[in-house]
Amino acid sequence: MKREPAVAGLFYPFDPTSLKKEIEISFLGDLGPGSLPKVNKSKLEKPVGIISPHAGYMYSGQVASWGFYELAKQGTPDLFVLIGPNHTGFGVRVGIWDKGEWETPLGAVSIHEEAARILLESSKHASVSYESHTREHSLEVQIPFIQYVFGNVPILPISLLDQSLSVVKDLSEALKKVLEAIPSTVVLASTDLNHYEDQQTTTNKDNLVIRMIEDMDVKGLYKVLEEYEVSMCGYGGVGVLLDMKIGKPKILKHATSGDVSGDRLEVVGYMSAIFV
Repeated sequence: MKREPAVAGLFYPFDPTSLKKEIEISFLGDLGPGSLPKVNKSKLEKPVGIISPHAGYMYSGQVASWGFYELAKQGTPDLFVLIGPNHTGFGVRVGIWDKGEWETPLGAVSIHEEAARILLESSKHASVSYESHTREHSLEVQIPFIQYVFGNVPILPISLLDQSLSVVKDLSEALKKVLEAIPSTVVLASTDLNHYEDQQTTTNKDNLVIRMIEDMDVKGLYKVLEEYEVSMCGYGGVGVLLDMKIGKPKILKHATSGDVSGDRLEVVGYMSAIFV
């Protein structure tokens, strides 16, 4: 099973040379870390988590680069578990791509079939669904960053149409089994924060979410989303990451699309965080 890129040429450049330059601009830009990542060549020994945004690189690439910049210092993993929301509505509640490879303009990355097998055997809700992923962008946009920094590390893609607390708890427990077998793993939760409100409103709502992440409070996160009507799209993956308790969160960068475009009337919030 080979997945062709769905948003190359839209969310990021289709040409490999242009794509590498765009990623480097993300690291070197005013909202980025300011330098290119230096990879720790030793093997990642313990699981690490990151939260990463998934808009077009022009808007969220600089924020996303912070997570990969810090991740490079930790060592090279054997596996990236990618958890993101299903924006398309196609597929199943919890869709797993269990074999084959995903292509981007930078080459192909293989699916970690053993990790997929363990997850599918351990989860009540997860099932194989290629339709869940074929047109979805939230995981695809992470892969060129992974390839740029680490090369072609195997992945386990998880697409969430159902982001309920029961799914969060189920996936958290199932992924702990994956980490027992493959401790050299990065768990990446793909999400944007509040959508299409003015800069101040979005900043205020985002800060409520960030506080819950810092407190590692999954139920508090869901309460904030409901009470304050925060239109965060990938809260399920973040909930899984919080519930797994991989490590303490460090917020690396928070910004909005308005910080890039200058249009602060309808912005989207982005953040990058690492759990070590």
